[in-house]
Amino acid sequence: MLQMVRMIICVCNRINCRSVREAVDAGARSPKAVQAHHGCRINCGKCSTTIGEMIAEKMDCQMPSLPMMAAE
Repeated sequence: MLQMVRMIICVCNRINCRSVREAVDAGARSPKAVQAHHGCRINCGKCSTTIGEMIAEKMDCQMPSLPMMAAE
């Protein structure tokens, strides 16, 4: 049986990677918004970079690729 590992992203508030993805899917677009989605706020701030990277990764996957055009 394959077990999914859930990495803790925010130690202060016990938010794991799945919780970050859930918040982003619900519309959170900043580390502060991810924390607010779970009813808490940023404490020490060490998670902010990782949460920001996870948001950016998710947004990159959702953006449609636009055709490239030559500049005039």
